[in-house]
Amino acid sequence: MKKVALLGASGLVGSFLVKQLCESDQIESVLSIGRKPLKFKHPKLSEQLGDLLDDSFWQFEDKVDIVYICIGTTKAKTPDKEKYRAIDYGIPLQAGKWALNNGAKLLSVVSSMGASAKSSNFYLKTKGDMELALNSLSVAVHVIRPSMILGPRKESRLGEQIGKIVMGLLRPFIPDNYKPVQAEAIAQKMLDTSLENGGSQLIMSKEI
Repeated sequence: MKKVALLGASGLVGSFLVKQLCESDQIESVLSIGRKPLKFKHPKLSEQLGDLLDDSFWQFEDKVDIVYICIGTTKAKTPDKEKYRAIDYGIPLQAGKWALNNGAKLLSVVSSMGASAKSSNFYLKTKGDMELALNSLSVAVHVIRPSMILGPRKESRLGEQIGKIVMGLLRPFIPDNYKPVQAEAIAQKMLDTSLENGGSQLIMSKEI
């Protein structure tokens, strides 16, 4: 039985993962770390709320075995690059350090296809830098790199809607690693892999 923590439980992938974790008979307890209370409730679920961008927030203690990181923002939500990096790079790194200090043996994090610290694309470089930072910690890391993520979003994203249509038409010609993947499938892959294998690994989109 594992005690786990999850960042991003209100997001697209995280909202599926928190339910899967609570329903798993291999999970003893689930700590959701976030800014606002979740609408979803479960006897296994507890919450630690506050400003994740504030260094002092991470002083709390709660022993865990696995930490899942599904947090991230978008250019539309966060146009300021400094704040964008603070969210997509800074928060996962803080979570990783917190996990290490609280006994975690594994981090499982959602990144992106194309992520690379050498990329000239700000978004992909930020994800790549995040991967490197987490892998520098003394803990196993599962990096999941999905392509376009499909699922029921709370907000409408015109660019993504157009992208889904185009990719749907071109699906037979798209390489497997760049075909859209369902958020629920990403969450299930994170859960399954974390319970099966404790060593570090990189999971590409076609493996989801």
